[in-house]
Amino acid sequence: MPVYIRLIGAESYGLMTFYGTLVGTLTLLDLGLSIAISRQVSILRANTGKEKEIQDLVFSVEVIYWGIGILLGLLVILFSNEIAVHWVKSEQLSVEVIRDAVMLMGGTFIMLFPSSIYNGIMIANEEQALNSSMAILFSLLKSLGAIFVLEYINASIFSFFIWQSVVTLMYTLFLRFFVWKRVSVKGVKALFSITQLRTIWRFAIGMTALSLITFFLLQADKVVVSKNVLLKYVGYYGIAWLLASSLNQIVTALQPVVFPQLTSLEAQNKEQELNALYHKISRWVAIIIFPIGFILIFFAKEILLIWTRDITIAEYTAPMLRVMVCGSMCNCIVWVSYLYVLAKGNTMFTLIQNLVMSAIIIPLLIWLTSQYGAYGASYTWLITNGCYVLIWNPIFHRYYLKGQLVQWQKRNILPPLFISFILLFFAKICQQKFFPTLNILILTALLCLVSTLYVLIIPELRHLIFRSRLIEKKSL
Repeated sequence: MPVYIRLIGAESYGLMTFYGTLVGTLTLLDLGLSIAISRQVSILRANTGKEKEIQDLVFSVEVIYWGIGILLGLLVILFSNEIAVHWVKSEQLSVEVIRDAVMLMGGTFIMLFPSSIYNGIMIANEEQALNSSMAILFSLLKSLGAIFVLEYINASIFSFFIWQSVVTLMYTLFLRFFVWKRVSVKGVKALFSITQLRTIWRFAIGMTALSLITFFLLQADKVVVSKNVLLKYVGYYGIAWLLASSLNQIVTALQPVVFPQLTSLEAQNKEQELNALYHKISRWVAIIIFPIGFILIFFAKEILLIWTRDITIAEYTAPMLRVMVCGSMCNCIVWVSYLYVLAKGNTMFTLIQNLVMSAIIIPLLIWLTSQYGAYGASYTWLITNGCYVLIWNPIFHRYYLKGQLVQWQKRNILPPLFISFILLFFAKICQQKFFPTLNILILTALLCLVSTLYVLIIPELRHLIFRSRLIEKKSL
């Protein structure tokens, strides 16, 4: 990100942020098929002799997905001029530059959209290692390759999006190859099957409605910010969101492992094992998320300054980052309950929850943004997820895990929260007293010390480390 800003400027980076918002907006129109097919393939794999049904289901959803992706991408290209003129605000970039960039965004989206369906199938087939390896490889190719293109070929937003289109297409085609290698039945032709689509349509419709409502909670702030503030402030907001959402990316990385297991246990009516897995995952999410979150809160400005080497970016972005990280931590600790209800095939619970929240948050978002700009918009993320923890999570436990809310709080959430807060709070005090001018070496040393103490205090981490050492000694 700092290299992008150095090479093409803050406003062009704002266009990159706008592209992320555009993708998030259009992805909600996937008709709920990606999560629906992942769930259905997991269920079919739990039973033998269902290979032909899986193949026809994958082919049927694939045809629909490519059609939707092409349609949405062409619509973006068609309305690129209107977006450039009436939506995006810029002080330096011309309307023509923005229009052409938006057209490239539409082309890139066509290549990107079908990849989610293949990801869902890879997850259902428990090909997490291969799926993750490909994601890492192509993400590095996108980012490092883009830097090479901007540094040595042409430093423009057009070059960036052309490179993104090429790599995205390669990624999607590679995913498709491995999916069909896994689900293809030798000697049997894949057919478009209405019968197989009917097996997922109820769940898919529920997921579509849920996605539409969830959009207003997860993406509306970016849309409102992109409409009402200048591109450079859109860029600052995007930087804060990039760091804060890293917490969400961590828990999302667990989904390929967690969701198939929850679905499989539900399909086999193993209620006790299902509930035990819910609590285990909830505690591990808290153990991982809270220390990272409090690092970003207590050292927000210092991390931004070391990372970007731009005092203006650090000054503008740090307050938004602190607020967003608080919201992301709240979002992460209720994430497992979301997967739990989806594994049970219930989309109505989350739909009602998000309908109520949307009615409150959308007017508040518009007012806060009009009054306080991007900084005001960041508070809607915190308020939304704070309500999930304080209001909706107790309702979830009462409905699904009656009598287990206190256990969830006392055993899974509060110990990692308090330990992380105390350790990072005192680390911040020590930094301010002894190292007022912070550099990357001092910050790394402080965080290493805190991490060591955290590992020694948390039983699961201590057991994990010492067990690994014991296995290593035995192998020697």
